Amino acid sequence: MKTQVVGYTRVSLLDQAEKGHSLDAQRMAIEQYCASRGWELVEVKVDAGISGTLSERPAFQELLHEATLGRFDIVIVHAIDRFYRDLQGLLKTLNHLRQHDVTFISITENLDFSTPWGKLTLAVLGTLAEIYIDRLRQETRKGKVARAAKGLHNGTPPLGYCYGNCAACGDPNGAGYCPLHGGPNRQDYTPSLPLLPHPVDCEAVRLAFQWHASGECSDGEIAARLNGYVHFLPDGSEIHFRTRGRMGRGAPGPFGKDTVRDMLQHPFYIGLVPYYGLDGKSHKRKREDAEALYPGRHEPIVDPATFEESQRVRAL
Repeated sequence: MKTQVVGYTRVSLLDQAEKGHSLDAQRMAIEQYCASRGWELVEVKVDAGISGTLSERPAFQELLHEATLGRFDIVIVHAIDRFYRDLQGLLKTLNHLRQHDVTFISITENLDFSTPWGKLTLAVLGTLAEIYIDRLRQETRKGKVARAAKGLHNGTPPLGYCYGNCAACGDPNGAGYCPLHGGPNRQDYTPSLPLLPHPVDCEAVRLAFQWHASGECSDGEIAARLNGYVHFLPDGSEIHFRTRGRMGRGAPGPFGKDTVRDMLQHPFYIGLVPYYGLDGKSHKRKREDAEALYPGRHEPIVDPATFEESQRVRAL
């Protein structure tokens, strides 16, 4: 019986997740490595657009669970940082694999970490990786502040906006949902360009703000209204609003009260670009939680008066 191998690939940046070049390169290296040794590559697990410092990655957790069940003999990655970017977490994970007789191999470093020398080298590389992460965070912060100051968004586009590259759109709320999907590009998007209003999602955002500003609907009631609302496309067909989901973490689906609450506090919708810092507050959407607010280059989809009235209602 051939040696059973599972590969693991990961990218953390959104543009890499969409284009897939880095994922393809990692997979090809793993396939070639297995073929040269006559091993059977059972599966290549993928986490797209997720940081390597996080342990709660869907494909990563699935790999650990299957290792416990003894479904393969070896885990192969293209490089250590694709598997884990935290030394403590990496060592803990490798110990988990070892306890279940699963060998770990990293192609780039040409190391088999089941050997004594491999374990020593791993500790050194892991320390260097942590130093690299610290420096990367500093540079990332500088880059995010600079983008915000230029009026450009950071990270995933908020619901209601898109890149405008309709011809090759990979947005979850594109095919079968957006009437412009597959048509001419509204713009040839690059990171130096602002986002554009999404033809369908922007209407959902406007309605949510209007309903909330009226003072008659709670976040949960707005979520129920959005889920039941029938939106007519230009050709007369009907669709229901939905969330965008997140690549690698969840598919588009119905609105919930938490999604609505976060959306209704996001100043991006009135043309402002917030910078929340890198201290764990990036998930918050209140203006008072932002380190800074900058005039955005994107088109607002909610008028300031409606936004302010919605914030007043929430404060009450």
